[in-house]
Amino acid sequence: MSKYIWQQKGWPYLTWNNRELSYVLGEVRNRQGRLAGKTSLLGSDLKKEALLKMLTFDILKSNELEGRLLDESLVRSSLARQLKIDSAGKHCADAATDRLVATTLATLQGYRQPVTEEAIFNWRAAFGWGNYPLPDCYRNASILEPVGNNNGLLYIQDSSIIPDEMRRFLKWLNTIHPTDPVIKAGVAHLRFTFIHPFNEGNGQIARMLTDIFLTRADGFPLHLYSLSQQIMKQKDTYEYVLRRAQNGNLDITEWLMWFLYCLETALIEAENSLTHTLEKSRFWEKYRLIRLNDRQVRMINMLWESNECKLTSSYWANINLCSPDTALRDIQDLIDKKILHRKDSGGRSTCYALN
Repeated sequence: MSKYIWQQKGWPYLTWNNRELSYVLGEVRNRQGRLAGKTSLLGSDLKKEALLKMLTFDILKSNELEGRLLDESLVRSSLARQLKIDSAGKHCADAATDRLVATTLATLQGYRQPVTEEAIFNWRAAFGWGNYPLPDCYRNASILEPVGNNNGLLYIQDSSIIPDEMRRFLKWLNTIHPTDPVIKAGVAHLRFTFIHPFNEGNGQIARMLTDIFLTRADGFPLHLYSLSQQIMKQKDTYEYVLRRAQNGNLDITEWLMWFLYCLETALIEAENSLTHTLEKSRFWEKYRLIRLNDRQVRMINMLWESNECKLTSSYWANINLCSPDTALRDIQDLIDKKILHRKDSGGRSTCYALN
């Protein structure tokens, strides 16, 4: 009896229960529409800042899932430069990071283009897994042991069939199907993961393929949510569900259900983040004519960015390197201007919050 999904008669023609998936798929589609609606309310500068933040997180987390930690400042700087966002501050240069970012942006912006073998090799090289700019090739040795950090995953072990598997996969990928592109994103992720055509970097390429089809589902070249960030948060569950699929039959309903719930959570968090951005923008619009000093602007922004910030006069003085009397005057001025209020009383332990 076959042990793994790719040994099942009928592989790679996977099946799933559309009726079981229909509700959560509908919720995902609804969330995508709501996020697009809120995105349209952002001004040009706010939209660029939100995009910069989300793409930075997405690239960082996709690499972290592969066990690589990138320099956040270099990724953000490269994205800002290539997206022509001047408000991002000082730009730092790094050739490898620039190549990774440029390839990611070009792929997502060209999301309607067919996915080719050459494109996948180029992604792998740009992501730092190949011998850039030398030609790449598929792995030529069998994988007999669990891959990764003892996560128990095994992949197609006969490497001689990988070229044929990839040709068949790419043909399916580029064929127009009635399947919803969100579902196709989840199926593509699973199929590529189990083919495992390279010794390293397969997960990052699988997520790139997933992002292409999610972008097609959105109809926008760059979306404001990060599935990689959400997968990183649920990494143990992600690996568990993949193991279940690995040892199952051709029905991948369980994997797709988890994939959709993970995507829905990413969309909810992105929508909450945009709501916060809009509220902050409206706040500053309301008080744009109120004269504030640099210390007050700094602390107000800090309160907006951190729900856990416990604002006291001593904390204000420490952050701004000013005297306690100056801190109290700053705070009282904001109270008089209806920007802050006292949360509780208790001498030096009195806390303040935004109205």
